[in-house]
Amino acid sequence: MSDHTAAPAPAPAPPRRGTGALVAVLALLAVLLSPAWAGAAPPTAPLTTDPADAAAGWLTGEFTDGDHLSTSFDLNGDGVIDPLTEVFPDYGLTADAVLAFAAAGSAGAAAGAATDYLAANVSAYAGDGTAESYAGSLAKLIVIADVMGRDPTDFGGRDLVADLLAREQASGRYSDASAFGDFSNGITQALAVLALERAIPGGASAAAVDYMIAQQCADGGFNSVLETVPCEGEVDTTAFSVQALDVAGRDAALAPATTFLLGEQAADGSFAAPGFGTPPVLTYNSNSTGLAAQALSSLGEDAAAEEAVSWLLDRQVGADGPQPQQGAFAFDATGFDPANATRATTQAILGVAGVGFVDLVAPTDPLAYGLDVGGGGVLPPPPGTTPPPPPPAPQLPATGAEPSPAITLGLSRDEAAGLMPMPLSILDESKDADGKRVLTLGMTPAAVVDQFGRSTPDQVKLLLMGRVDHAGAG
Repeated sequence: MSDHTAAPAPAPAPPRRGTGALVAVLALLAVLLSPAWAGAAPPTAPLTTDPADAAAGWLTGEFTDGDHLSTSFDLNGDGVIDPLTEVFPDYGLTADAVLAFAAAGSAGAAAGAATDYLAANVSAYAGDGTAESYAGSLAKLIVIADVMGRDPTDFGGRDLVADLLAREQASGRYSDASAFGDFSNGITQALAVLALERAIPGGASAAAVDYMIAQQCADGGFNSVLETVPCEGEVDTTAFSVQALDVAGRDAALAPATTFLLGEQAADGSFAAPGFGTPPVLTYNSNSTGLAAQALSSLGEDAAAEEAVSWLLDRQVGADGPQPQQGAFAFDATGFDPANATRATTQAILGVAGVGFVDLVAPTDPLAYGLDVGGGGVLPPPPGTTPPPPPPAPQLPATGAEPSPAITLGLSRDEAAGLMPMPLSILDESKDADGKRVLTLGMTPAAVVDQFGRSTPDQVKLLLMGRVDHAGAG
């Protein structure tokens, strides 16, 4: 629960249209896709005027099977999402939802169910701990386990702490072990420090904290790309890093990082994440603003945090929006977009609630709440009535109008349109014993990602296989 009261938001903008359709993505390379449209509405009872509780309630309506968030993608390009073959669990987003519920202090039943789901799927999210082991996922799961009162040394039958400690290199960097490459980054390092400070006596090693501090840019901020030159601070990575520095007691590095974060705040209270282009396109958004507000609150920078929260509350869908959207946070000033609202809402809640990662505890209230619009919006159905059946699965037009993963992951429409497909030269052509044509990947998956992957503000490498030139071409 927060100290704020929800206010109506402007009417949502019409859905965005992408300029091209992604027709295939290498599943082997584990590209994140668009959050699945759950077809559910937020609770109609009980109701609340607390914006964090209402947002948490809206998130529960997005859950699949009541215990996880999902991602969908039109793999065959037919314009229809097949729930059996084109909807996938999104473990990272599910974990973010648990943290959001903890910050709000409500939706405890959903938080518990989601934690159980993550425990049952540790290997799918964090790797098997041997051939595949992902530092960032392990760190987030440790935080989840500790927040929810579970044992991070026996979570889903895995010792997450031991697995994360095994990923610490001699330099102090927490790196991935994977056939697909090392995708650890600045957020990974900060989250690992936070996780170990919460979970074990003595916390993270001095080498790990020193390595994180060594990544601090001259402007005081932190960049998501480790060991990058030139180094320019970014809001999201710095928001994680200042919380890690604070709990580790590294005040000398904390002071300039805090100054950097305060300096990145716009006059309207918002924060931006860099995109691509020259110069990079900045998008003032709820994810960056939510993370920054959370960090500033935990550091006692209350005035700046309140300004950020004020901007966030202007992005929350209130009485002026459709009831199925009420309580959600729009990604940016263009209004509610189902392609990115779920991700935006999870981190906006962190900012509105103002609870730092180190102070999160399991929600004490099991209930999920709908937004009380005071009669200005859609009212709940009368007691004893049967609610209408859920709407059918969305039928997406096969015209390139479906939400693009590139836009979902934070790229602008121009940046998404400028993505270059992977060339056919990555494939080697030969013939088998029967003379049939055989295509094989001519380079390692890690090399494909490194050479052709495009980083996004959500720290995901996106690969474009091809485009549909016109309707019917796919």
